[in-house]
Amino acid sequence: MKKTLCFALVALILSSCNYTTYNMNRGELKIAKKDTYNVYYSTITPNGVKAKVSYVDKDGKDHEEKFDGGRWEKLVQLPSKTAVIFKVDTKLPKTTPNSQLITNIKVDNAVVSEQIQTGKDVKYRFAFKLP
Repeated sequence: MKKTLCFALVALILSSCNYTTYNMNRGELKIAKKDTYNVYYSTITPNGVKAKVSYVDKDGKDHEEKFDGGRWEKLVQLPSKTAVIFKVDTKLPKTTPNSQLITNIKVDNAVVSEQIQTGKDVKYRFAFKLP
């Protein structure tokens, strides 16, 4: 009986959490080799929903920015062999179709990652290496 009660309690606690994580390391991209690449980062959250983004800039350094919802985008020219990491963290107000995190990464206008996430505590992580 105690095991059943403990199991039910744990199930109740876990079901009340709505935590969503997307974490992908794609490795080196299979695209034509060049000296530089145009990397486009984009994310959309509901208006008024605070989010934190982290991205790699042209010097290979991580930058972190906070914004108050809506659309955030950045176009960066990166040299070959750069290890790229893009992160987005946010807390969405409700689990409805209008309450979602949309993220997009393009390299030279070719889509590398495109994700739509819902939940309460949403985390997006995507990494790859330029050829």
